[in-house]
Amino acid sequence: MKITYLIIGLLAGGIISFLLTKSFYQTSSPAQSGNPKLASSDTSLTASSWSWADSLDAVKAAPESHNIIYEDSRVRILQVILEANKTEPVHTHQWKSIMWFTRATPMTYYKIGLTNNAYVIQDSIPIAQMPPAALNHGDTIDAEGPHAIKNTSNQEGIAYRVEFKKSFKP
Repeated sequence: MKITYLIIGLLAGGIISFLLTKSFYQTSSPAQSGNPKLASSDTSLTASSWSWADSLDAVKAAPESHNIIYEDSRVRILQVILEANKTEPVHTHQWKSIMWFTRATPMTYYKIGLTNNAYVIQDSIPIAQMPPAALNHGDTIDAEGPHAIKNTSNQEGIAYRVEFKKSFKP
């Protein structure tokens, strides 16, 4: 049963990301195709506004839970697997994205800050259970600074995240 959900999730995620990528990155002229402009509200994409180390990137800092499904110069699609009763390592997501859960579990979200050159928990948000209506429903998320998530369940949680490396207009 788990493999069926995985295959369905991968296929659905691939189709959705392909359609989203096509619709977001169509250009009106060949001259624009090589250098798309950032949307004015997309400040998360400028190098000067992102101050976190590359080593905190989700794929580098938390590779056990963040698997690349697809990546090119404009988009990266991640499968995020939250193992039962585990806390993923501190990590970031540099780009705006669309994220959805295919299997949500009770969890605690930890917002992490840098104090005296050490990463410390600044806030925690317990999430008892996502409502069923939230499953398989994508939401836009801005870039995320350091954070970690603890799965407080005996079951594995699964989410997908489509990260947009270039301009993104929701």
